[in-house]
Amino acid sequence: MRQYMASLWALIKKDLIQEWRSKDIISAMLAFAVLTLFIFNYALSLSPQAQASIATGIVWVLVVFAGTLGINRSFSAEQDQGCFDALLLGSPDLSLVYLAKMLSNFLIMALLALFLLPVYSLLYNYSLFNGLFVGLILLGAWAYSAMATLLAGLSVQTRMRDMLLPVLLFPLLIPVNIAVVKAGAGILEGLPFADISIWFTLLAAYAVIITTISSMVFEYVIKE
Repeated sequence: MRQYMASLWALIKKDLIQEWRSKDIISAMLAFAVLTLFIFNYALSLSPQAQASIATGIVWVLVVFAGTLGINRSFSAEQDQGCFDALLLGSPDLSLVYLAKMLSNFLIMALLALFLLPVYSLLYNYSLFNGLFVGLILLGAWAYSAMATLLAGLSVQTRMRDMLLPVLLFPLLIPVNIAVVKAGAGILEGLPFADISIWFTLLAAYAVIITTISSMVFEYVIKE
């Protein structure tokens, strides 16, 4: 177990150092998210009552769309540099590659989400600084990263990977999208946690199940 965790941390550290040096993924994601948020700001004039019901949808749409730009590059960086096969051969267990990529993607998604919350609050004059709301977005980011990382590995060696990933990913994210938007609207409207706990349960179950299944089948997916 100690060797497994050490190998996992080494792969995560490699991805984070590579992203810190190049900043290809995070810069593209942040630029897209901020520009789109400005467009929404000028296109929508929302009352305080409407803010509570639509704020989660706007933030989550930006996280999903911007995240797709970044996660699509999580495997293609090694593919473009010609070291993809070396990554697979050098890993003692291919589930390590999946978990490392998933956790790296989750950390980047979490950074994006935590950056968007104050920007949204500033532009719309509506505070999203609620501990339960932040926890919901992070839980949704985990569920999103678990599924998106598997599909990114599936599509990385295809010619149309940039188009294939969203086509495969977005239908499979429908339960996550519904749960995040419903729970987020309930939190911002001040509903008691008992009324929205079912959505948290759905998100947690989705994230755990997809992470477990993906780590088990990743070897077959990436080799095929």
